[in-house]
Amino acid sequence: MLKKLLQTYENLENLNQYQRWVIVAGSAFPAMVASYAALQNDWDVLVGLFMFYVPVVLSVVLLGMVETAILSGILAVIAMINLLSVGQPVWTLGLFLAGLGLNYYLWFTWTETSGIKAFQLKKTFEEFELSITDLRLAHEKTELSYQANQIKIQRYTALNELARSLALTFKTQDVVKLLIETISKTFMVPGGVYSLLLFDSSVGKEMHAVRYSVDTEMEVRLNRERLHTDNPFNAWVMAQKKPLVINDASSDFRFQNIPEESRVQSLVAGPLMGGHELLGLIRMESSATNAFRQEDARLLSNFCDLGTVSLEHVALYHQTIELATIDGLTGLYVVRYYKDRVRDEIFRALEHKFSLCVMMIDVDHFKKYNDSYGHLIGDKVLKLVAQILKDSVRVVDLVSRYGGEEFSVLLVKTPMDGALQVAERIRQKVVEQTIDVAGKKTSVTVSIGVAELNPGFKDAESFIDVADHALYQAKEEGRNRVCMAKPEQHHE
Repeated sequence: MLKKLLQTYENLENLNQYQRWVIVAGSAFPAMVASYAALQNDWDVLVGLFMFYVPVVLSVVLLGMVETAILSGILAVIAMINLLSVGQPVWTLGLFLAGLGLNYYLWFTWTETSGIKAFQLKKTFEEFELSITDLRLAHEKTELSYQANQIKIQRYTALNELARSLALTFKTQDVVKLLIETISKTFMVPGGVYSLLLFDSSVGKEMHAVRYSVDTEMEVRLNRERLHTDNPFNAWVMAQKKPLVINDASSDFRFQNIPEESRVQSLVAGPLMGGHELLGLIRMESSATNAFRQEDARLLSNFCDLGTVSLEHVALYHQTIELATIDGLTGLYVVRYYKDRVRDEIFRALEHKFSLCVMMIDVDHFKKYNDSYGHLIGDKVLKLVAQILKDSVRVVDLVSRYGGEEFSVLLVKTPMDGALQVAERIRQKVVEQTIDVAGKKTSVTVSIGVAELNPGFKDAESFIDVADHALYQAKEEGRNRVCMAKPEQHHE
C-alpha cells in the first residue's frame, strides 16, 4: 500500500498547474452542492460546509499556501453569505470559520516546518557533498605529493649512492660511465638522450665524449655532432658557464638557426666547473616539448657538482701517485718505486727463464760542470740525459733517476749483447748533444755499467749493485765508456 501511495504522490508531482487547479476545483464542487442542498432542505449545514476542508487540503498539497489562503477567503465569504441568508445561528458561522482558520494554520505550520527541515536537509547534504569533494581533492593532492616525494627520495638516493661509488673510483673513464648511467636511470625521460663532454683542462679541447640513450649503449656513434664543442647548445654552456634550460627549442630566439634534422625540442645542460675552470658539461635532451622541469635542472646541477668533485678527486689521486713514483725534474721513476718494479721483474724473469739486464749511468764530472755553469744549467743537463734514456728504450723497459746525476735502466727480456748495444747507443747520443751556455757550446759524457741477471741474484739491490760496480770500473778506465759486469762480480 505504501508503494501505491508513493506512486500516487509521484504522479501528483508530475501534474502541471492547470491540472492541479482542476483537481482542487473538482473537489470543491461536491462541497458546494452539499451545502446548497442542506440550505434548501433544512439539513445540517455544517456537514456540507466542513466538506470544503477537502479542497483546502488539496490546495495546500497541490497549489501552495498563498493559493490556499485565497481559496479559504472565498470559502469563508460564501459560507457567511449562505449562513446569513438562511438565518443560521452565529455560533454555526463561528464554528466553521474557526475550523477553517485552524485547518489553514495547521497546514501552514506543517509546510513551514517541512520546508525548513527540507532546506536544512538539503543544505546539510550539499555541505556533505562539498566535504566529500574537499576530501577527495585533499586525497588526490596528498597522493600527488606522496608520489612527488617518492620520486625525490629515489632521485636523491641515487645521488647519494653515486657519491659513494665515485668516492671509490680512481679512473676518469669510470667516473664518466658512472655519472652518465646514473643520470639516465634517474631521470628516465621518454625518448631522452644523455651526453657528457669532458675537456682537457690544459688546452680546452674535447678529450672525452659519451652519449647514452634507451636504444644505444655507452657509445658515441649516434649524432656525433651534438657531442662536439661547436654545437650551439654546448657552445652556449661553455661561453656562459651556467645551466641551460629549454622547454621548446623551436620558439627559443637564441637557437633559431639550427637545422631541423639536428634540432631537439627540450634540453637541460649544466657545466662541470672546477673553480673558474670548465672541466666539461652534462646534457639531457628529448624530442618532446616540456620534457624537463626546473626541478630537473636543479638536480642535474647537483650531479654536475658531484661530477666535478669526483673528477678533481681522480686528478688529485693521479697527481699524488705521480709524485710518489715520478721524479719532478726528469719525469723518470723515483728510486723506491723503481726498486719495487725491478724486484717484480726479477721474480718474473727467474720464473719464466727470460733475460734481464740492468744499467747504471752516471754523468761524468757533473759536479764540476754544475759548479762552473750553475744549477739551472745542471738541471737542464739532467733533463737532457733523462730524455735520451727514455727515447733509447722501449715502453716495457724501466728508467729511473737513481740519485743526483746517476740513472738506472732495466731492460726486460734483453740479453747482455742487446743491453751493451743499447748502452753504447745512449753513450753516443749524449756525446753528440751540445748545451748552449751564454753562447758557448758545451757537452757532457756518461759512463755506463751493465749487468745481466742470473740465479745468483735474490733481490733488486744485489742485482743493481753489480751494475754499479761495472759503472765504477768504467769511470776508473777513463769515463765516457760502457763496461760489462765481470762474471766474478755476479757472485760477490
